[in-house]
Amino acid sequence: MRFGVLLLSITTLVLYGYALAGLGGFLWGKGNTFYICFGLLGGTASALLALWLWKKYLDSLTQ
Repeated sequence: MRFGVLLLSITTLVLYGYALAGLGGFLWGKGNTFYICFGLLGGTASALLALWLWKKYLDSLTQ
């Protein structure tokens, strides 16, 4: 479970990086709104799932 949380956390960083890349593209006139939406939605979903799994893991330790 801890490894899954690690992978989801790394995925969150990568997807937020996609959002920043899409936003940064507007500086060169080649912005991509799909990258921004995909990065923000996917990164947030991945972060929420990682937090939920981590909480579930911590609860299993106390029992």
